[in-house]
Amino acid sequence: MALRQSVAVALSLALAAPAVADERLRFDVISGFLGPWQFRTLEQPFWLQEVPALTGGRAAAALRAGSSLGVTSEQMLTVMRNGVATFGTLELRALTLIEPEWGVADLPLLANDEVSLHRAIDLWRPRIAAQMQESYGIELLAVFIRAPQVMFCNRPFASLLDLAGRKVRVASVNQSDLIVALGAIPVVLELERVVNSIRAGALDCAVTGAMPASVTGLTRVTSHASTVPLGWSMAFFTANGARWAALPEAVRAPLREGIQRMEGAMWRAAEAQRAEGEACLTGQTVGCTVEPSRIQHVGESAAGRAALRALFASAVLPGWVRRCGAACAESWNAVAAPVLGVFARR
Repeated sequence: MALRQSVAVALSLALAAPAVADERLRFDVISGFLGPWQFRTLEQPFWLQEVPALTGGRAAAALRAGSSLGVTSEQMLTVMRNGVATFGTLELRALTLIEPEWGVADLPLLANDEVSLHRAIDLWRPRIAAQMQESYGIELLAVFIRAPQVMFCNRPFASLLDLAGRKVRVASVNQSDLIVALGAIPVVLELERVVNSIRAGALDCAVTGAMPASVTGLTRVTSHASTVPLGWSMAFFTANGARWAALPEAVRAPLREGIQRMEGAMWRAAEAQRAEGEACLTGQTVGCTVEPSRIQHVGESAAGRAALRALFASAVLPGWVRRCGAACAESWNAVAAPVLGVFARR
């Protein structure tokens, strides 16, 4: 309780705006967790330019990146629950230990492309939205994604099935279940420490996005990469429920529509970054905004793809159920199993 109060007080002071003469509604937005490019090119124009236009001049937003306020991803659930800001982004990796069911749509091997990812999110969005509202008083307005996370290693492998014994950096506990099933050793580690860990021999492989791999120098210390998606690094864009409900409908309705359009733009940006990142891995220079590399691409045979799909049912889904509990198994069997044909054992 004391931690929640201290975070709320500190942020209230940080977000306090000077008095203004006009009568426009003004609200605070904390975001930026999806990276500086999306923040600069998508979120800033939307909140600072489109919102006043969408609302006929009735509303204006103060947009801050959470990092500039000293707010961690782990603190954002408290921030939104307490109504310190009207709008904010909750990064999924910071929520999986608190609310493991919310990570279900981002389980490794569940979605191989954007189409199947959309299907998974559409299945679970109503349930997650209801849980957010009931447990935290938070309104779910959009789901953002990054380009998929993929595997990089510092020595050759012919398939993801060949990683037994290797130490692999993972970004989430959900990925750990898959790595263990492959016979490898998961290591939870911040991305900024991965390159030095590989150089020191503490890691053999790492799971991250193709663009972050180039930006952080991971492509300089690895030689082979598989582009099979092992997660999409989602985030939930939310509003404090009480603050959202208090907005006039003339403001709330266009905001909802605008946020939905921004969600689409975020998805298109993730698709574009996936295409660019994977092209740059193979040394292509045209259109690359990061340093091209000469990573060897590792493809999967039909047999390899089938074996990986089997690991979802035998290892990834059971691991999630163990952490999440019997109620999650029941929800999976009610929501997803009839569509996907994979049932969870309790």
